[in-house]
Amino acid sequence: MECRRVDVLAWGNSDRMSLLDLSLVTTTLLRLLKARVDPLWAELFPPLPPPPTITYSGTSSDKLTTDQALSMFLYSANEDPHFKNQPPIYQDKPPVRFTPMGLQLQYQLVSHAADLGDADGAILRSQRLFGLALKTLHDFPSIDRTTQIAGALIFPVALQGTDNVVRINLRNIAPNEVTNFWTAGNQFVRLAAYYEVSTTLLEPDRPQLRGQRVLRYGVQIFVNGAPRLDTSRSTVTFRLPGEATDRAAEVQPAEAASGENLYFDGTDLNGDSTALLIRKTGWDEAQEVGTDWGVVAGSASILAQVQDAAGSKDVVPGVYSASARVTRFRSMPDGTTRAFAQESNQVPFTVAPTITAPAYNAVAVAVGPQQIVTINGGVFQHADVSADSIRVFVGPEPILLEPTAALTPGHFEIASPTQLRFRFPLAGVTSGATLPLRVIVNGAENSPRWVLVP
Repeated sequence: MECRRVDVLAWGNSDRMSLLDLSLVTTTLLRLLKARVDPLWAELFPPLPPPPTITYSGTSSDKLTTDQALSMFLYSANEDPHFKNQPPIYQDKPPVRFTPMGLQLQYQLVSHAADLGDADGAILRSQRLFGLALKTLHDFPSIDRTTQIAGALIFPVALQGTDNVVRINLRNIAPNEVTNFWTAGNQFVRLAAYYEVSTTLLEPDRPQLRGQRVLRYGVQIFVNGAPRLDTSRSTVTFRLPGEATDRAAEVQPAEAASGENLYFDGTDLNGDSTALLIRKTGWDEAQEVGTDWGVVAGSASILAQVQDAAGSKDVVPGVYSASARVTRFRSMPDGTTRAFAQESNQVPFTVAPTITAPAYNAVAVAVGPQQIVTINGGVFQHADVSADSIRVFVGPEPILLEPTAALTPGHFEIASPTQLRFRFPLAGVTSGATLPLRVIVNGAENSPRWVLVP
């Protein structure tokens, strides 16, 4: 049996992974396994029918009962001795609260296949899955924000855009030590591998005190700290069918369509000028927005309004991230003025599809003998929006993309960059019911809309 050591390195305070949520590490490992094991598993079967589905889980081995399943179970955490007793960086008391804590996270990899009347066959399927998982971790010894498999990023959204690096190193464990991981009486020893995830830094408290500065001719003094963003938020306005007044809900991270407002909360966000740097997967570089997005900065919040473009890039529905760049001007000894710019960390936000009809306070109805519903908004056609990335739902029922030239019942078509149309009747919905109308583009969903089933 083998073990691997997985090192998660965090570079720089502004981009360090916030491990108040330890599930980010587990999610990264499970996404890697799924992206690589699924196609390897499919190669072991004929093209048709599709191969059995593999379940990826973070559950413990005694609860892993699904047929064809892989589990990465986090069973222990301890402090990394190499990061103990670090000298305090700030003057805040007690200093340990303001010093990152290095963690070693212990994982157990187990595979499972159900008996289904063939115990030998189940064992062989389980061993095949286990071997594919080991190969995956061997083939990807280093994972960062650029690591992709079949065009999909391995890092979850919360880590994309950061400088974290996951490195995997193989080590051995003595066979007689493996039995210590299994509880006698209720579990037999099973084929498993054990992983150590380190060094993962537990985010410290934000410092409140700052050291005194030495003042001398030519040294520039800033009373503010570096800008920092904590979250993005937005307000969604909607009206439930049958009600006469609007409702509002605050969403974090922010979800806003073109023309709607976003708020970015944090500290030290105002200076002589403040701009937002917008990033998106696939863009070569960040795009700066300022007055074109109506950016207004205060010390603890930045207001911006989503537009159809950011710099030289079109803004279409999808997931983005933003950082704040605060610039302060200081007079130099020679009488000139110099700009000092500081950039914050990144926070995610979503640009939702724009829906102008039906309105948020109205209910869409089918028109004509063909019972067609028209959705106006966008963007539904663009180089960054494929037809396969658009999904339409009425209540729980998905509407399929029309494969022919003529719109047929139960399907939707992309009529133009600003219009979708779909046709009733739909299976699974009740006539006369008012149901949610959901349009999803590049994983981003519209604000609440409603449709009446004819």
